[in-house]
Amino acid sequence: MKLFPDIETRKIFMKKGLPVILAFAWAPIVWMLLSSLLAPVLSGFTDSFLLAQSVIVPVTVLVLLVFIRIFRFIGKFIYI
Repeated sequence: MKLFPDIETRKIFMKKGLPVILAFAWAPIVWMLLSSLLAPVLSGFTDSFLLAQSVIVPVTVLVLLVFIRIFRFIGKFIYI
């Protein structure tokens, strides 16, 4: 591959860069899931969709950080 001239560069990318890309790919899915689960409950308390989303977005970021840690942990065993 022209993008990775040697196998070590590819392994470094797979261990460090790919988990971040996977987390960003999962971001809309996690956000929609949390919105469908938490927005009705939060909107009932606050009567504001904007305030509900201001709670959901940081929770989404925290879940994505957990995903990055999980993907990196799994990557240690796959890309030796």
